[in-house]
Amino acid sequence: MVRSLSVMYLHRANRLDAKRLPVMEYGLTDAFRDFCRETFDTQAALDYPPLKLVVANSTEALAKALFTSAGPRSVLTELGRACCLFVIDDDLLSSDVEGRSLRDWLKLFFPAIPKVVLTRPGHPDVTLPARRWTKKDARVFEAPAKHHERLVHLFKSFWMPRFSTALRQYVKVKAGTNWHTPGHNGGRAFANSPFLHGFHQAFGGTLFRTDLSVSVESLGDLSSPEGHTPLSEAQKLTSEIFGTAQSRYVTNGTSTSNKAMLMTLLRPGETVLIDRNCHKSVHHAVVTSGAVPRYLPARWNARLGVWGPVALEDIRRALEAPCSPSSKPRLLVLTTCTYEGVLYPVWEIARMCERVGVLFYADEAWAAYLNFHPYYTFGRGKGDTVRYNAVNETCGAHFAVQSTHKTLAAFSQASMVHVSTRFKQLLEEDASPQFRWLRRRFALHGRGSYEKFSHDLHEILRYWHSTSPHYPFLAALDVAGVQMRLEGMKLIDERIRWTAAFRKRVADECGRPENECFAGLEEIAGAGIDWRNVGYMKDPLKIVLMLRTPRACVAFRKALLKAHIQWEKASATTILFLVTAGTVEEHFEYLFRVCRQYRKLIGRPILAKSAFGKSDAVLEAVAGQAVALPHDAALCDGELVPIEESEGRIASQFLVPYPPGIPVFIPGLRISKAMIRLIRDVIASDGPDAVHGLFCRGGHAPYLVEVLNRDEESRVRRLESVP
Repeated sequence: MVRSLSVMYLHRANRLDAKRLPVMEYGLTDAFRDFCRETFDTQAALDYPPLKLVVANSTEALAKALFTSAGPRSVLTELGRACCLFVIDDDLLSSDVEGRSLRDWLKLFFPAIPKVVLTRPGHPDVTLPARRWTKKDARVFEAPAKHHERLVHLFKSFWMPRFSTALRQYVKVKAGTNWHTPGHNGGRAFANSPFLHGFHQAFGGTLFRTDLSVSVESLGDLSSPEGHTPLSEAQKLTSEIFGTAQSRYVTNGTSTSNKAMLMTLLRPGETVLIDRNCHKSVHHAVVTSGAVPRYLPARWNARLGVWGPVALEDIRRALEAPCSPSSKPRLLVLTTCTYEGVLYPVWEIARMCERVGVLFYADEAWAAYLNFHPYYTFGRGKGDTVRYNAVNETCGAHFAVQSTHKTLAAFSQASMVHVSTRFKQLLEEDASPQFRWLRRRFALHGRGSYEKFSHDLHEILRYWHSTSPHYPFLAALDVAGVQMRLEGMKLIDERIRWTAAFRKRVADECGRPENECFAGLEEIAGAGIDWRNVGYMKDPLKIVLMLRTPRACVAFRKALLKAHIQWEKASATTILFLVTAGTVEEHFEYLFRVCRQYRKLIGRPILAKSAFGKSDAVLEAVAGQAVALPHDAALCDGELVPIEESEGRIASQFLVPYPPGIPVFIPGLRISKAMIRLIRDVIASDGPDAVHGLFCRGGHAPYLVEVLNRDEESRVRRLESVP
């Protein structure tokens, strides 16, 4: 059943009488109902009215209707949670809200929601931002029955999934006899088989019929984004929803997004600053791009067995460190939020990067929803508020990649690449000398060209894209963004409130404060830094439950499995639960039952030491910098040696233990005793299969690792020492 949504109408008090209000509301409802039935093919009954028209005759009244009068700005009213559209009279567009213009206020707190400005004869023409805003004659809304089709068309422009709709229409109307790939031919190979018929039934016929080929040119081709096709139009709508200069769909996951982006932005031999706790695909991207990595200081939380964020001071020091012109960093890569949910102050990091001519690249794999709720904002004082979503229209990263499938309604492997409008400005409009290198890199006729950058990005994406993408993946990316624009506010707000209530219930049941049951910002990031005041934040939709001992954690995981509850990730003393767009309220009840039954196991870990040793020992294992170019080291013939005998040699491969889930051996690193000890500890604790990349026969010792042979050590390119 479709839930009620709200349309906020800002108008002059004398413009709308009591008789015209229901005419507008019911007319909009009828248009919205027809739009939903046609677009989403829903067979369920719609709430009546599915659209509620809420009138405010001043900007102060608008703010009061959307936010509660008490508490932080992020606390929405019921109407605010359901808001999906703003309708504004043209002569109120220049009004202020709480010290900032109405345009800026809406852009900050409600960036993804469409805004319609109603114009009237005799009024001066208004100039609007290019995107997310549109103008309509006031008579269209005031006489909705007369302009029904225009309203339906308007709603389609806001919320109709372009590619998904075209794909469904093709299957229903145009598809006939297939003489093209894929070989199952619309599912017939499964449906007609006496052995595989059950497979067809289990997954549904529509899924197979929509698994088409690029031979269906009318739908579009992922490798040709320039054309005017439903697929290219879908990506344009996604770009508008997420507020980017452009957004691109990727069907091989954010792993592929990272590799394509670093190859586009970096040239062989250029330096990139990265957190050692970034996803292994970033390390792979460093190898494939031929870049020189400079690793930022890692923070290991031994009590919890998790990695903390990089401190602002460490980022600043790395950006401003003296170096030769040839080793000047071009790119900074950070993961925000971290696996456990720590968000970086992206606005401050972007400012530091631009001051020294470095691009800021955010791996936002775990937080694709930040753009869709005002909770994810930070007040810097004196009315200055900024957003946590990495790519935004105020201040933030130049690029972001998102694993849409991790937290939104999309199939596994569905990912997006986002390019910020700020990057486009740096490339084409800004004349700062520190970014002269960028304008030369993507130059056309001697000037920085965003068009040239886009061409290069598309070309590199073709290196990594499959030429036979799964069309249902693309359709899921299309609808995921539309869903968040239409009802994302309500979805995220519900889950934030559910999470808060769950944490309180568990804490009350355990008889302890919440911060002794669930790991918050300070618990994860560590002491010694005022993380909160400089802008770091813990995302509540990453629930990190703490267990008192490793044995208690094992017992709690067994209890979860017995209750048929699967978690996202566990360390020796924590369990991570993801709250996503698909999480329902009942899930919290099931999890609470286990917490209630095993409450004595819950609490801050007693030992300040993980299964892999104290912080200093683990940090020593990841403290090294590359001594040889990772690209060269990875492509050497190398030789396999027992891991115990690898000390002092140069690694030619990755060894990634789980836990702690971060590459310890990386091509180009000189292997230390601490690195070997950490790998051996993981093998002893969880077996050799827990170390990705380890070579062994039959799962038994000796355990081998590939290193450069002696001849290669003398030939491979060495790197200058890092200050």
